[in-house]
Amino acid sequence: MRPIESKAPSYLQDEDGFARLIDDWGDRLLRLCTLYLGDVHLAEDAVQETLLKAWRNADRFRGTGSEMTWITRIAINVCKSYLRSPWKRRRVPADELDRLFADTGDPQVDDTLPRAIMALSRPYREVIILYYYQELKAREIADILHVDVSTITARLSRARKQLREALKGWYYDE
Repeated sequence: MRPIESKAPSYLQDEDGFARLIDDWGDRLLRLCTLYLGDVHLAEDAVQETLLKAWRNADRFRGTGSEMTWITRIAINVCKSYLRSPWKRRRVPADELDRLFADTGDPQVDDTLPRAIMALSRPYREVIILYYYQELKAREIADILHVDVSTITARLSRARKQLREALKGWYYDE
């Protein structure tokens, strides 16, 4: 049996590659993890762990999907493991969302939509985040979450319906 040949980007294989990995993916992953976990500090830890896992396991990247879906999948797995950890279950950040969407005193800033998204159940929240915030296509989201494209489109439709109800009078005129 032949070993699997790595299709890792060349910058993941050289000395300065880790810095480039941070530059290319750091901000995007931080947004994803913050929205997924609802805790900025925990998200920073998750991003660090994601980048380290991607760096250490670059030789396992087979190139069957894009680099973006591979790194995003690692980040989601890290976030899920953080949410499953006993430490996270014991720690109840009652006002974490309030700190995350703190009133900046700027009347231009409205946190209604982020709060409504965070109130969705996890499957719906993750497709909304990946589709609208990470700007991934349904096919890419399906690859990341290991589900059918039809499941993703159904979740998007249901999440939009729930958001429409939650935001009635704020955005939708019904």
